[in-house]
Amino acid sequence: MDKDFKPTTPKQRNLGTFDLMLIWFGAAIAITEIWAGGLPQLTSLGLMLGLVAIVIGRLIGNGLMAAMARIGAGTGLPTMVLTRPAFGLRGSYLPAAFNILQLIGWTGWMLFVGFLYMDILAGFLGLPTNEEQPAMRFVWVILLGALCALWAAGGQRFWKVAQRIGAVLLFLLTIALTVLVFQQYDVTAMWQPGQGSALGILGGADLVIAMSVSWLPLVADYSRYARKRRSGSLGTFWGYFIGGTWMYAVGLLVALATASESPDQMVIEVMGRQGIGWAVAAVVLVLVSTVTTTFLDIFSTVVSTQNLWPRFPEKTGNLIIGALGIGTALALNVFAYQPFLEAIGAIFLPAFTIVLADYYFVQARTIRVAQIAVKGGSYWYRAGFNWRALLAWLLGFLVYDWARGWTSIGFFSAQLGLPVSGTPLLVGASLPCLIVSGAVYLALVFFFGSGVRRKAKTA
Repeated sequence: MDKDFKPTTPKQRNLGTFDLMLIWFGAAIAITEIWAGGLPQLTSLGLMLGLVAIVIGRLIGNGLMAAMARIGAGTGLPTMVLTRPAFGLRGSYLPAAFNILQLIGWTGWMLFVGFLYMDILAGFLGLPTNEEQPAMRFVWVILLGALCALWAAGGQRFWKVAQRIGAVLLFLLTIALTVLVFQQYDVTAMWQPGQGSALGILGGADLVIAMSVSWLPLVADYSRYARKRRSGSLGTFWGYFIGGTWMYAVGLLVALATASESPDQMVIEVMGRQGIGWAVAAVVLVLVSTVTTTFLDIFSTVVSTQNLWPRFPEKTGNLIIGALGIGTALALNVFAYQPFLEAIGAIFLPAFTIVLADYYFVQARTIRVAQIAVKGGSYWYRAGFNWRALLAWLLGFLVYDWARGWTSIGFFSAQLGLPVSGTPLLVGASLPCLIVSGAVYLALVFFFGSGVRRKAKTA
């Protein structure tokens, strides 16, 4: 087996439940999560039903994350390598390629959003803003990108210490932020249903599930360093559940209170208006939350690239991906955020439904680690591709996008002057997609066999 696909060693597995909780709590404390909590699909439900949708979405999305984290902790392998038993050695290149694109996109988004809020805070601190000095966009984006790339290059021992410090800072700052929000807005006045129906809760939950699903291609990259399977799954679930639910709730609350389409910006302004001390605290919040979230994207882009190109250098790769993220951030605008988030759900929810169905039902919770990189081995299928998984993935993607009103296909086809549109299902897209992609894959395995080679090459 190629050395790049060997499991982590016992010495490397030094992360406990609390360590992983801190990593994923830090990932969840992000301005983009507050932003997503204020999107119309949730605000139309009102505060009470919106919070229900957030919790339902987290339970489903984080349940998938925990299930994937458990596989990583048990095998010691990164996520994209773990797609090989389901999709085949070459078939796994497709989710890896999509993951590289989404992670570079997320890196760009996080750096871009970090720049927006640093620019707002610069005004409160009397520093030059982007409007006064357009070069400030380059300054903030490059500074944030460099911090994230260096953090990613630190490795798991550095993360173990740094994430504890970062998580404590973020916890204290977000407590302060939440208190300020409650002081300035009347929560009880908003505690009533919105215009949306109770059935629309599942539609609102789609945006929450999609955010969790965006992390699915990354979770095993970190849980493979867990001491135990239980630590990997519990730390991943609860860290992201607590932080993510909290941030979405703050975004929903502020969006309803201010009728603003940018609750994240309102939150930063709330802190900035409290005086110089709070403005500095907001700067720390933006810097630390950007780094603790974005370094995961950068590091996992390197890991996914290694599934395509095993010799891609890790430390140098972090700097290369950081530079690509900086370039992306300098070209972005705010209007493509929701289509981007929904495209992630459409692509990765069916893909990882198939990976999980394959592991827990078809492979009987067993992966032949020694065969994971062997051409002609157990997971070679036909020319390296498992057509059953690829077909179920395609159908799952189409069901998700159809149920969302063709938002992903429609957005990108509109750029070519060929608009496509439809009416979203009230029950949302996530559950139909989960059911169809999982059921189709298991049905194909039942009727045509798994395709796994029981007698395969060993090298």
